Amino acid sequence: MNLSSLLGILSIAGWVMVIAGAGVAITSAAQKRNSQPGIVLALVGLLVGVLFFAVSAGIVLVGPTEVAVVFQSVGGDGAANSLWPNPLGPGVHLIVPIINQPILYSTERHTYTMSKTTNEGAKGGDDSIATRTLDGQQVYVDVSISYNIDPSKANLVHIRWKDRFQEEFVRPLVRGAIRDVVAGYNVDDVNGGKRAEIQSKIYEFAIPKFLDNGLQIGDLTIRNITFSDEFIKAIEARKVAQQQAEQALQEANRQRTLAKGQADAAVTSAKGEADANIEKAKGDAQAIAVRAAADAKALALINEQISKNPLLIQWRYIEKLAGQIRLVLIPSNSPYLIDPQNTMGQTKASNNAESPVATQSPTTP
Repeated sequence: MNLSSLLGILSIAGWVMVIAGAGVAITSAAQKRNSQPGIVLALVGLLVGVLFFAVSAGIVLVGPTEVAVVFQSVGGDGAANSLWPNPLGPGVHLIVPIINQPILYSTERHTYTMSKTTNEGAKGGDDSIATRTLDGQQVYVDVSISYNIDPSKANLVHIRWKDRFQEEFVRPLVRGAIRDVVAGYNVDDVNGGKRAEIQSKIYEFAIPKFLDNGLQIGDLTIRNITFSDEFIKAIEARKVAQQQAEQALQEANRQRTLAKGQADAAVTSAKGEADANIEKAKGDAQAIAVRAAADAKALALINEQISKNPLLIQWRYIEKLAGQIRLVLIPSNSPYLIDPQNTMGQTKASNNAESPVATQSPTTP
């Protein structure tokens, strides 16, 4: 119970005493008894009632989160709208009843929410801020703003808005600020990483407006941003296209990796085959060199034998002749390729004297 309430109760008690005293006085007079005690009681009650009523009416109790604007009905300054220059802060204050009229305002921090979700904001139904982005997309913004009356500027709030400041100032200002700021961004920015930047710009835009109207901003928060059905469908289609593009890129990378692996394998195989061919060629070359060396050595041996035995060639020649040959014709004008007598003797010795060789020199006609 505050002091004003207590004084009011005392004032009521005084008026009860007035009624009781008047009743006692009337009863005593009717019974032809002394009515003075009742009259005294009524007078005391009247004094108590008027006194405490006047005191309670002249006392203004301002709470810890309140401020009182005082209107002076008689003798006030018209330039200041007949308001006391300074509002009354928390505490007990005395004023002149009837002439001075206090109007209390709360200085508590209030949060005002505008939301698309029903019953979530200050108003029922869809109360989000519909606006368009720089590229013409429709978006819906949910926002909460906390604010309070500046106690030192309560007179300004009272003069401009009275108790309508929330509906007639806070709400339209915030909605207009959101529309102005969002209109400077593309929808991808609003939907992307620039939400904090947008929120900051709205806050910075609103601060001086609030201060000029006697209010202070606490926080401004963008709670949610939703988009039109057409944009949502476009986003979903773009996501599908992106997923398909990523899948195609992955498949291309897989094919490129596979092709690279096949190419590397082909290069490795070709290199191995080339190395094998080189080794084979080296082996063939070495074999040819060995055969050439052997042939050269054989020729050297043959030459050595021929130089030692010149008739060896003739003997080998005769040896290669068919075994059935009995007659060899040699032109008379040709020199003898071999010595018949010596060759015959060697051939007989070699063939174990199987058959003689007959030679005849054709006669010259």
